[in-house]
Amino acid sequence: MKKHLLSVLFLVFGIGTAFSQSNSGLQFLNIGPNAHSLSLSEAHTAVEAGSSSLFTNPANLMLSDQSNIAISYSLWIQDTRNTHASAMFLRENDAFSVGFLSSIIDGIEGRNNPGPVGSDLSVTYLAVSGAYARQFGLLSVGISGSYLYEQIVQQNASGFGFSAGATASLVDDRVRIGTALTNAGRMGELINERSELPTLFRVGIDADAIQLSAFSGQEIPLLVKLSADFVMPIDENLGENTENLLESGNYFAFGLDANLYDMINIRGGIRTGNTSRRWSLGAGIDVDPIRFHYAFIPFETGFGTVHSISLQYFFDF
Repeated sequence: MKKHLLSVLFLVFGIGTAFSQSNSGLQFLNIGPNAHSLSLSEAHTAVEAGSSSLFTNPANLMLSDQSNIAISYSLWIQDTRNTHASAMFLRENDAFSVGFLSSIIDGIEGRNNPGPVGSDLSVTYLAVSGAYARQFGLLSVGISGSYLYEQIVQQNASGFGFSAGATASLVDDRVRIGTALTNAGRMGELINERSELPTLFRVGIDADAIQLSAFSGQEIPLLVKLSADFVMPIDENLGENTENLLESGNYFAFGLDANLYDMINIRGGIRTGNTSRRWSLGAGIDVDPIRFHYAFIPFETGFGTVHSISLQYFFDF
C-alpha cells in the first residue's frame, strides 16, 4: 500500500521506535544481513555465517569450512525490501569476501502541494563491501571496508565505512568468543546534513551447549548451540563530546540453534532493551552443498511482521 512522503521520511530518519537505537536512516546496516542472523535476534558476533560474516564480524569468515556464496531477501516493515548477496573464498590461513546490502522503499506518494498525487518516489540505501580475514592459531582477525550510498527522493550522498573484529575458537572449537566494531566511518552531506553511521561495539559468545547422539535407544544426532551478544552503540562524534561517548540503547541478544540429524535447524532469539522486535523464530534445512534459512520477526508496535529467506551454496576453492 502506498504511503505518504511525510510518514516515510519519518521512518527512514529513524525517529520512530521501530528503528530505535540510532537516529540514522543508515540503520539498515545493523539489521542482520540474512535469515540465519535474524532468527537469532542478531546474536551473531561469534556465530559462523559464511560469506555473510562480511557484515556481522569479518573475523568469522575463518569459521567456515568451505568457500561459499549467499543471497538473502527480507521483506521488512512498511514494505521495505532488504537484499543481500555475498561471496567468500577460503584459503588455508586466510579468506576474502565481497558483497552488498541494499534497502529500498518505493511507491511513496509525492505531494508538493494539496491536490492530486504526483509521481511515485523512492528511498534507497546501498553498501558495497569487501573484507579480508586471517587465522593466527586459535585467533582469527578480520577487517572490512564499504562504499555507502543513500538517496532520499532526489537527494543523494555517499560515504565510507569499515568494520573490524576478532574471534577465538576454544575447547576444540566448541566455544567461540568474538568482538567487533561495526559501521564506523563518515557520510557526505545529504540535504545540508550528514547522516550518522550506526556504529556498534559488540562482544559475543557461541557455544555448543548440548550434544546427543542417541535418545531412547535410537540414533538421533542433536546439537544445541547457544549464542549471546552484548551490544553498545557508539557516538561517532568522539572528538566533539567525549563525555557522551556511549549512546543510550545498550542491549543483550540471545539465540538458540538446535540442529537435528545434521540437516534440520530450529532457531529462536530474544533481545533486551528498548526494542519493538523483542523475539524472533526461524528454521533451516541443510542438504549439502546447499543451506536454506527462514526467519520470522513480529513487531510489537503495529508496524507489521518481517519475513526473511536466505540461500547458501558451499564449494571448494
